[in-house]
Amino acid sequence: MNLPPVYQNPEAPIVERVEDLLSRMTLEEKVAQVCALSLRDSTAAEEGLAGIVNAVRAGLANGIGQIENTFDPRKPRESVRVVNDLQRRLRMETRLGIPALIGSECAHGHAGYNSTVLPVPLAMASSWNPSLVQEAFDCVGREARARGAHEAHTPVLDLGRDPRWGRLEETFGEDTCLVSAMGVAAVTGLQGGASGNPGFTHVIASPKHFAGYGQVAGGRNFAETTVDRFRLFDEILPPFEAAVREAGAQGMMASHCDVDGVPAHANRWLLTDLLRERWGFEGYVVSDYNDVPRLEFFQHVAESPGDAAALALSAGVDMDLPVGQAYSQLVEVIRDRPELERCLDASVRRVLRLKFMLGLFEDPLVEEEKAEQIVGCEAHVAVARRLAEESVVLLKNANAVLPFRPGSVSRIAVIGPNAASWEVGNYTVGNDATCSILDGLREVSPEGVELQYELGCRIPKVGWDGRQTVLESISLAEEEASIQRAVDLAAGSDVAVLCLGGNTGTSREAFFVEGIKGDRARLDLLGNQRELFRRLKATGVPVVVLYMGGRCYSEPEIAANADAILNTFYLGQEGGRAVARILFGLVDPSGRLPVTVPRSVGQLPVYYSQKAISFYKDYLDEEPGPLYPFGYGLSYTEFAYGEVELSKGRYHRNEVVHVSIRIRNVGPRAGAEVVQVYFRDLVASIIRPARQLIAFEKIYLDAGEERVVRFSINPATDLAFTGQDGVRDVEPGEFEILVGRSSRDIRSTSRFFIE
Repeated sequence: MNLPPVYQNPEAPIVERVEDLLSRMTLEEKVAQVCALSLRDSTAAEEGLAGIVNAVRAGLANGIGQIENTFDPRKPRESVRVVNDLQRRLRMETRLGIPALIGSECAHGHAGYNSTVLPVPLAMASSWNPSLVQEAFDCVGREARARGAHEAHTPVLDLGRDPRWGRLEETFGEDTCLVSAMGVAAVTGLQGGASGNPGFTHVIASPKHFAGYGQVAGGRNFAETTVDRFRLFDEILPPFEAAVREAGAQGMMASHCDVDGVPAHANRWLLTDLLRERWGFEGYVVSDYNDVPRLEFFQHVAESPGDAAALALSAGVDMDLPVGQAYSQLVEVIRDRPELERCLDASVRRVLRLKFMLGLFEDPLVEEEKAEQIVGCEAHVAVARRLAEESVVLLKNANAVLPFRPGSVSRIAVIGPNAASWEVGNYTVGNDATCSILDGLREVSPEGVELQYELGCRIPKVGWDGRQTVLESISLAEEEASIQRAVDLAAGSDVAVLCLGGNTGTSREAFFVEGIKGDRARLDLLGNQRELFRRLKATGVPVVVLYMGGRCYSEPEIAANADAILNTFYLGQEGGRAVARILFGLVDPSGRLPVTVPRSVGQLPVYYSQKAISFYKDYLDEEPGPLYPFGYGLSYTEFAYGEVELSKGRYHRNEVVHVSIRIRNVGPRAGAEVVQVYFRDLVASIIRPARQLIAFEKIYLDAGEERVVRFSINPATDLAFTGQDGVRDVEPGEFEILVGRSSRDIRSTSRFFIE
């Protein structure tokens, strides 16, 4: 009786299945498992299912580790047909029948046509609600898996501290504590829980970019990064460590940048010593796109593509995305350097482990009907709407102009380049259900309210050829006429809703392609947007400004003169409805800024948790302090804070510090408050930050309701820092707890000692 191979036995332990399969593989088959193919490359040449499959089929002879199906332009049913056909061919037409992992982008929704589109991560972080973010990414994981995906190049855990950077919208903001909480939520949601096993319903999360990529000089994508060891260990690495230790991340994407001059993709200390041996990471490390070959032609630490492949493989990169450009050289490289086959075997083991864990050897196929039922379902759309509502930040509300009250507002002028825009941010494909601000207002406005729309001005596409130039033709006469029509419309209305900001052409990831830029040297509004505001304000009609875009904007004039300001970033497909419900008072605005907004570019860096010495001097020609501080946001109601209470005054380093404070809603309506807890190390052996966020909680209170909010602080971890000896620990001494509404609005403090 011939028994099937161990690797085909679903009852056998995964470790045994992996070793059995590995022992049967040729060198060529092993190399294929650390290489990838991209459907994006194939669809450019041929269209239709047969064309796609035939275009990639030649690369499947020895199997393949991963197939990249990022930015999938097909509807769910068509996506399923494509990936199912490829998986069938791998099963039937390769010697060992090893299925492929399907890689995807899931920054704020699976990047496939008609998938549910969530707010961008920067907007999600504005919700300060990790449990809701986890619920949202649970939806993303389910939709991605239903379409045949197994791995998500998500979440971005870089610290977003420079608003000039075009990828700011992909981050969860500037603060280590907030980014860690959101990262754990995203990974847990994508993988269907904290067990680290996505099973048959969810996908592997690969946090990125490991590590330090967000600290690019001047906010320019791919620029050099300079990070000292204290900032690396105490600020940049903790979100990734939390994703591994707390959420069980099974993937990790290496960074474009270097750490102390060593590129991340060639950095064995980073990818093996730290990630695997110290943190216990068991998953696989994927390259960022083309970064293994870039070791040769961009970072110049390798002499050839084969040399680059050897460096990355030895460092611990398990998958060369998107098309195995460098790792395809490994057969020849290993024949010349046979000792590298041990590194190859280690990487193949990790790839195969995930395929077994996901159940792909039992059934790699997905159901068309199930995909249609799950993708974009009503339950997921409802989560997207709730998250959008909680992500809106009220920056100003002079004379309580908001919310609009029945009887006092009957004619609303909706104006601006983003009023009728369906912009939802980068890393999306398209969604037929996207709702603009204008759409949302039309849907939500009560009977008797008249809405009228005028563009006002455009957001120009700009470039640089020795001076700032407009890259598209805009008629000045037409622009002036549109502004005047907007002014006339506003003059005859009770209020003007002015939708300003940017779009995916003015804030995005900058690529190595001519003309595709996304970083900015300035943070003002482009084109005639400020002039449009001035002209509308001159009518005397209240002007409510909505900022939409992938970054924050430094506009002190608008901050001073607008009647109300809402910051939305990109809110996803439900953004229009969310904003409308807030404007009409159906929802209380509860978002808080996850970044500090500077008054001007000259203030950068302006993130709140800089070393204490950074805040003693200001500029000669600029008002001190940021335009809006980290953690800032208003509500339609008011909250009163009691005094901070600690369980005692002195603690051992391993004792829990219990912090409590009483919060009361003293306003006229129900609302949400984000209670923020910061700490300060009063005397330390190195210079410490002026203050750091250590905990937060979003609470919901009815009018007149009060609650005692409690926090537990673990000094050995929460108060620790990396000392001069390179050891991360908490030093004895005095600490201060600061509780408030933002990093600059502290309502109560208390001190304690660690012995």
